[in-house]
Amino acid sequence: MTAPAHAAWLHLCPQAGAPAPQQPYADTAGADGAPLRWFADSQAERPGCRSLALPAGARVETLFPLAPAEEPERTILLHGRVREGRFAVSEHVLPSTRQGTPKPGPMPLRENLLERMQARAFGVEERVRVRLEGGRLTVGCGAGTRPAGVLLSGPWFLPRARLRLAASYSGGAGFTLQAADAAQTERETALTLGQLPARMSASTEPFMFALPKALDPASWRHFVLQCPAQAASVTIASLALEPDPVADRKPAARSTWVWKAADWREHGPRLLDWAAAHEVRDLFITVPFKNDAVREPAALAAFIRAAGKRGIRVLSVDGDPHMVLPEQQPALARLAHAYAAYNASVEPAARLGGLQFDVEPYLLPEYGSGRIDWDARYLAMARTLRTAAGSLRLELVVPFWWDARTALLDGLAPLVDALAVMDYRTDPAQVTAFALPFLDWGVRHRKQVRIALEAGEIAPETQRRYVRAEAGEAAQLLRLKLDGEQVLVLLREPVPTGPQAEPAHAGVFRLQSSREIDGSATTFHKDKPALLRLLPGLESDFSAWDEAFGGIALHEFH
Repeated sequence: MTAPAHAAWLHLCPQAGAPAPQQPYADTAGADGAPLRWFADSQAERPGCRSLALPAGARVETLFPLAPAEEPERTILLHGRVREGRFAVSEHVLPSTRQGTPKPGPMPLRENLLERMQARAFGVEERVRVRLEGGRLTVGCGAGTRPAGVLLSGPWFLPRARLRLAASYSGGAGFTLQAADAAQTERETALTLGQLPARMSASTEPFMFALPKALDPASWRHFVLQCPAQAASVTIASLALEPDPVADRKPAARSTWVWKAADWREHGPRLLDWAAAHEVRDLFITVPFKNDAVREPAALAAFIRAAGKRGIRVLSVDGDPHMVLPEQQPALARLAHAYAAYNASVEPAARLGGLQFDVEPYLLPEYGSGRIDWDARYLAMARTLRTAAGSLRLELVVPFWWDARTALLDGLAPLVDALAVMDYRTDPAQVTAFALPFLDWGVRHRKQVRIALEAGEIAPETQRRYVRAEAGEAAQLLRLKLDGEQVLVLLREPVPTGPQAEPAHAGVFRLQSSREIDGSATTFHKDKPALLRLLPGLESDFSAWDEAFGGIALHEFH
């Protein structure tokens, strides 16, 4: 792509008939999936295209398509880098201020739950005094014979793991802690966790209560603090949920990707020494192909045998966002068939331990445009792989922000043996929070889930924040529509706004701020020792999800 020139017209054309992209352009897809191209130039009309005049003096820097249903409100956030003289957008966010009922999320780990809880006293004798302030709960109970206490609720459900409740408190003699799910709540009962022993100070080690197995985590409703019959009081400084892993359990396998085939073909012994030294027991390697078959089956077999003798399993990895496209399914099936044919041709000790596919359709320029159901395409790809792979273990790599795509993830469950979640964050609390929905998915569907962390170099990005321009303010971004399709037009210089300056169907925005994002929140590249220090704690915590936790995967670690 070349640097933008002065432009006065925006065109939307079929890609097949569009001119060579010498001006700013962006590829998209129409409602029927047909490839389209946005571009800007000084020509008023183009045969077979739809065109729209831009404001006088507009110099286009970048074009970025939006999906037809996307509705910017006041703010547009664009992430990207300057490439070949223009701002290349890698990610966009449209923050919403609309009020709605928030969906319950998984209860956070190792946070003081009282900071987000609501407390409600109960009991017909009205003998309970309760105060919840600043994450600190104070309860006083008068003497009485009828049940009384406090219900503690919050906007969560419980993770599907072995968990315990850590209480830091003072007082507490005779108080009982309980929990209730939907079924107990309907019957006005609760499951007992245990009694609070009397304590002089909340500064001592928290008291631990194991959550009962009979409690349904998905329908958790509240914890119950039950008053004793005698007068008593308690001050709870913190109530936190913690994993309760099985002691002395062997950690799940660490894994890493080996993207260069030369690393295992030419330096196999060195690679296996490195893997053993870092407790890596699964290697995802790229396998060269020729004529729809493994190119060097003898070399692959020898490496897998050598790895097996070191207790290391070898799996293949392939990945290309185009693999999700319908026209790519025959070639994808041939690839999986070739792996199956290789495994059938060698003895068990030389077989691949499985297939992994890292397919990220959101990297395609047309992703999200038009009315294409990309989740349906992804599921169709998974079905292609499942059929072609036969009994081979099949694993897919997905981003952590797919956690809300319940239909997609549930659709994958019968097709795959495992997921690897790109949980690319460096803050342990964020890593855990993003991992929880997928670990729960693994428990629910009896599948394995790897949690992947990033150790490779990530180039800094720029975040541009655009806000809706007020009357009389100059605009640096236009949101334009043509026959149901829409695009963001980033301008090199501000243009006047107003009734005479705005093009039809436009939303006008001004650049409010720009800041650099250095990648330190995403990758451990500059501090790999910190990653190694973090692993044992994460592995211990995630093991509370039993067999669903498939280990930590390290990207660009080797």
